[in-house]
Amino acid sequence: MHDLSVRLAAAFFASGMLLFVGFLIYSALYPRKVHAAAPAAPLAQSTDYGMLAPIARPLEWAVRKTKEHITRSWGWSIVVTTFLINLVLLPFRILAARSAQRLKALQPMVDAINARYKGKSEPEHTRELTELYREHKMNPLGGCIPMLAPFVVLAAFYSVIRSIPELHGASWLWIADLSRPEQWPVHLLPVLMIATQLLIAQITPTPAGADPRMKWLSTFAPLIFGVMMYSQPSGLMLYWLTSNLLTLAQQWWLGKRYA
Repeated sequence: MHDLSVRLAAAFFASGMLLFVGFLIYSALYPRKVHAAAPAAPLAQSTDYGMLAPIARPLEWAVRKTKEHITRSWGWSIVVTTFLINLVLLPFRILAARSAQRLKALQPMVDAINARYKGKSEPEHTRELTELYREHKMNPLGGCIPMLAPFVVLAAFYSVIRSIPELHGASWLWIADLSRPEQWPVHLLPVLMIATQLLIAQITPTPAGADPRMKWLSTFAPLIFGVMMYSQPSGLMLYWLTSNLLTLAQQWWLGKRYA
């Protein structure tokens, strides 16, 4: 029997992907209502974000204010806003890294318990693991729950990109329209997103005693996402690629600090 925390991590990661896939399908079937309001109109009157409003409205406000006061460019405002988002997500990643470090220290004891009940499914097995985590004041979910945060923010940012009327026709570098897919024969942003996602999977430490299927999931999930997102708006892919580059830097730092 594999470590309970590893199973939970795989379940939360998979549920995060399913959450975003479900959101894409829902958005395609029931697009948000976007009125042709002036940029200065109150956000509450211009866009209906539904349940994502507590996250999406601050994101839209940040994108608009960054464009208005700092960048004067919608593309660069997405980049700057992504940097701010990753600063907000950094404590969640630190929490996950600390939890993984503490779970790694407990792994020999977990392995010993698993060895005693190998091939058996008994209540005492779960009870001993629970007692071990309680004794060391560890929550196996401590490193799993933060895995959902980036998916929720991604879904909210997807709504924002689709809901800002001024993005239609807004250009950035080689991109002619941030509200539409790239016009090049090969969409560069999704390809770079896949590459950086694979790099993140490579430099992210694998938990001790991890199920080999988790490695498979982290390797092939970027390819699946790349196919799904290949024809999504360039603004969303710019956010995802920028976020991946910042995540790479953060993961490198976390690997040095919590190795």
